[in-house]
Amino acid sequence: MKLFGIPGAPLALTLAGMAPFAAGAGVMWAAQADPVLQAQSGLALLVYGAVILSFVGGLRWGAEVAGREVPRAEVLGLSVIGSLAAWALVLYGVLGALGWQVFAAAAGAHLLHGFWDTGAAGLPAWMRRLRAIGTFGAAAALLAGGAAYFA
Repeated sequence: MKLFGIPGAPLALTLAGMAPFAAGAGVMWAAQADPVLQAQSGLALLVYGAVILSFVGGLRWGAEVAGREVPRAEVLGLSVIGSLAAWALVLYGVLGALGWQVFAAAAGAHLLHGFWDTGAAGLPAWMRRLRAIGTFGAAAALLAGGAAYFA
């Protein structure tokens, strides 16, 4: 089965992969009265966002090395920037600065990577559409988690 031309297995796995994003943001909202639980769920959400940002960077690295005899250094370099940014954001959050700003920055990192992926000529069209779905889910959850600090 395909939806929007996206094969069923990658679509199902991407949608399942959004569950931890939704759960993390949801617990942050539900834990308004418990700042420790809110911080713990916020850190879990941020770490999951970092894992996924690293994963999609690995997808781009893999596509580049599989598709070319001599991979382009600029594509390989860009594919690791997300992992480095995600690590820095988690470190920033762990060191006590877990607030809406770090979630907004993480959402921005996902949006930038997603924009790069959806415009990539080296990825199949279905993968570009799939990345748009995943990017939207990740960024929305991270922004919702950050917004829990304002409620």
